[in-house]
Amino acid sequence: MCNLVDNTAEHRFEMIQNGHKTFIDYAKKGSVIVLLHTEVPSALRGQGTGSRLARAVLDTVRSNNMKLSIKCDFLLHFIAKHPEYKNLVSV
Repeated sequence: MCNLVDNTAEHRFEMIQNGHKTFIDYAKKGSVIVLLHTEVPSALRGQGTGSRLARAVLDTVRSNNMKLSIKCDFLLHFIAKHPEYKNLVSV
């Protein structure tokens, strides 16, 4: 079950995974969401935590018919490995 929260006050998508908060910072520019940075605690790295967060955010963006600009290296690499999300990127 996905527990993704859009924390609009902090401008980030958040998920609690294994008792730790993970998040992706964003900015909105018109109808485009700019994904800036992915944060996963070091205790959870290498366990697919960032990928679960990325999928949840990208699926949410898709279901809301939004477009993306990506400034985060992790997300750029993730989308390169998962081309089903490439159509979301507009800039």
